[in-house]
Parts: sequence; C-alpha cells; structure tokens
Amino acid sequence: MILAVDIGTSAAKAVLFDADAKQVAIARKHYPIQAPHKGWSEQEPGVVFNGVLAALREITGSLPEGDRIVGVSFSSQLYSILAVNAEGKALTNSLTWSDTRSAQFAHAIRQQPEAPGVYQRTGCPIDSIYPLSKIGWLKENADLAGDARFISIKEYVILRLTGRLMVDWSIASATGLFNVGTYGWDGTALSLLDITPDNLSKLVSPKHVVTEWNKDVLDFTGLPAGTPLVIGGGDGPLASIGVGAYDADVLAVNVGTSAAARCVISEARVDPDGRLWTYVVDEGLWVIGGIVSSGGIVYEWFLKNLLSGPETTGGSASIDQAHDYVERMAAAVPAGAENLIFLPYLGGEQCPAWHPHTRGSFFGLDFRHGKGHLARSALEGITRSIYRVAQSIQSLLEGQFAEVRVTGGLSTSPLWLQIAADMFGLPVGVPESAEGSARGAALLAMVALGRRSNLQDFDDQALVHRRVYPRKEAHAYYERQYQTFRDLLECARSLQRNREV
Repeated sequence: MILAVDIGTSAAKAVLFDADAKQVAIARKHYPIQAPHKGWSEQEPGVVFNGVLAALREITGSLPEGDRIVGVSFSSQLYSILAVNAEGKALTNSLTWSDTRSAQFAHAIRQQPEAPGVYQRTGCPIDSIYPLSKIGWLKENADLAGDARFISIKEYVILRLTGRLMVDWSIASATGLFNVGTYGWDGTALSLLDITPDNLSKLVSPKHVVTEWNKDVLDFTGLPAGTPLVIGGGDGPLASIGVGAYDADVLAVNVGTSAAARCVISEARVDPDGRLWTYVVDEGLWVIGGIVSSGGIVYEWFLKNLLSGPETTGGSASIDQAHDYVERMAAAVPAGAENLIFLPYLGGEQCPAWHPHTRGSFFGLDFRHGKGHLARSALEGITRSIYRVAQSIQSLLEGQFAEVRVTGGLSTSPLWLQIAADMFGLPVGVPESAEGSARGAALLAMVALGRRSNLQDFDDQALVHRRVYPRKEAHAYYERQYQTFRDLLECARSLQRNREV
C-alpha cells in the first residue's frame, strides 16, 4: 500500500491506495480556521500537526491484514505561511490562502518596477493570496528576529515528522518567491522582502525521499522505522495528476471552498497578461491555471442566507437532504434561469482579472422568479467564474480542451455536472476517487520509489466512472448569456470604483 496524506485547509486526510492506485481506505481529522476579524484566516500549526498524526494513526490501524505500507507521500494546501525560529518552533499562526491582511502590501509591490519581472519568473500574480505579500505583512506586524524562517504548514508538519526543514518545488512554486524555470529561489523577489534563502527552507524535488522519522512519531502512528517518506507536492498540481489530466487537452476542475481550473503543460509558460498562475508538478511538468474564491463557499452562503427555512437549514433535515431539496427546485428551472444572472464574487475577483473589490449581485429579477431560479442562477454563476479561467487558459495555449475532469463537493451534484457540461460544451468526467490530490501524491510516490517508470504508466481511462455530455441548445444559450455576464461584471466594477471615490 501507498499512504497519501493530504493536508487540507479544513482537514487532514490519510488515504490508502493499492498497487494499482485504487483507493482502499481513508481517515479524516478536521481542524478549525480562526477568523476573529475581517480578512483574518489562520490556523494553529500544532493543531494541524496533531490532525495529521491522528489521521496517520487511524489509517495504519485499519491496514488490511497481510498488507504493508511501502511509502508515505504528502499533498498539501497551497499559499499557507508561518514564521518559525531557528529551532523550528512556531512564532505565528499559519496564514491560509484566504487571509487578506496583506492586500495593501501586495498593492505596494505591484507598483514596484520589478513586479512584472517577478511575475514572469515566478508564475505567481502579485496578490494577497501569495506568501510573497504575506511574509511582508508578517515582518511588519509580528515581532520577529532577523533569523526567523518563513515556511508553509506542510514544511512545519514534515519538520515535526522528520526533524528536517525542506520544501518541495511544487509548494515553493506557489509562494511568489520561486523561479519556475530554474527551480530556485528568485533573488529579486526575496530582495523585495529583504530576506535571503537562509530565511526559507532547503529546496528539494517532489520525488525527494527520506527514511528517518522522529521516534515519537513512529511510536504514536505505528509506522515501521525506515518507511520511505516522499515529500510530494501541492494539492492543486497533484490533483491534476490524480484525476488523470496528464495532457494539455484535459482541463482539471476542483470545486471545494474555493474553485480552480488547471491543465498540465510540459514547458514552463507564464501568461504575459498576468491572468493566470504557473506552478510546478514535478521536474519537466507544470500546471497553468487559476483560482477563484467563488466556489463552494458561495453556494453554502446562498443556502444559508437566501433559502433558509425548515426544508433547507432547520428542523430535522440533514445537510444532504437540504442539498437534495434545493437541487430538485433548481433542476425544474430551464438553463439560464429565465434570464436571471448571478455574479458570484462575494469576496472579490481573483483569476483572471484580479479585482479584489468586485462584489456580487443578482441581475434580472422579476415576478416569475422563485427559489428554484435563484438556486440555479447561483450554480450557473459559480460555474461561469470557473469558465472564465478556462477561457483564459485556452487563449494562451491556443488549443481546445477535449474533456473536463471534476472533483470537489459540487461533483456529487447531478444538476451541477450537467450545468458544467452545457456551459463548457464538453464532456465532464467524474473520477472514481474524489481524493484527486491524495491520489496524485500516491502516483508520484510510486514513481519515486521505482514501482512505476513514469506517471503515464497509469491507465487514466479507468479513473472515470461517469461522464456527462453537453446539450447543444443549452451550450448555445449559455454562450449568448456569457456576454451579458461579462457586461454586467464590468458595470459592477465601475460602480464599485465610483463608490470608493
């Protein structure tokens, strides 16, 4: 068995895969996000580490008789950052991707003449999501010594598991500090923060293997001494591999709290227009794509605030029953929600426009619209935010996607799958395992440990257990409605700018 650990924003997951990369078992350990003030989003590093330990212990305890774990590999959330001292003790909490306290610092960096060059080398747009700006905020607002190190939550976990401070190219490539073409720290980016490589971790390949674990970890989890640990990569890049999206004609889409669209490329290409990011998967493999905050978090907000009532949020109804109820209402409404359009940017735009002050709205409400229209419009608006990213990727690569592979919470919704197929005008494939990031880490480990020669050895066709196909008339309607969506979005930006003046 290969054990893949995915250090997510809301939970640590330990997933067992067999020799054919089929999921066998999973253990989840949830932990909270602290958001005491507007713009704050942080986690206690020790709490996350304890979640990883507990997941490891549970999954090793459920190992089928006669089987053994031949390697452990890691996937992790991107963009997190915390400060530690020379001994590795945490000096701050871990700031997550959605912490926006560094927005002003990011704005100041964008004004620097070096900013365009930094983006072209690092593949990371200058935005508050990235550690480039978060480190600047920490240096200004936390009482840190000059030898403090800035690391991701994954680096912190690996440090406490093995005693080694190291970062893989994949996690590093989503910091805004790493040159995606040379696999090294970017000197100019570091100079903007007045830090050196000594303030960061040692860089290693995603296939880097260590076999030494801290004894107390082995005693607690039950892992045998000498078990190979493959450091792995970031959750987004690994998810593309995990769902079989190895080629540039397959778009990988994940809809969790946020949402992202990515495709794998075999050369380091960076969008000259600054719309997209480029991250490392492994040596010779990159992903290009974009993230939007208008994912599952927007739909959950919608369910909680606009469809509150005993059918959806109260009484004895479960969350699944609430979702089923809303889906039935929305499915009874035709594509396009009878000209009701939802702008899903409740927390601002990220890719491809990077307008943090844009806000959401419904447009076109009239007396014929009911709850079902609102629900369908919300799902369509979320999907359009992802579609915008896909359009930007296609325009850069000058090719057409043949299929979309989807994972995440909304991939369990038959209605959303049909909306996605109709909007993209492409078949939508749902992988057999929803744990794409963990599976990607497992595949990488199998190659790193010599059990497969390369990632292409895995039969990606066996991954998809269901496909949903587009309807021509619905796609044509969505294409016409998309132009209205774009016009409304520009109007919303203009109005927001006027309000700020």
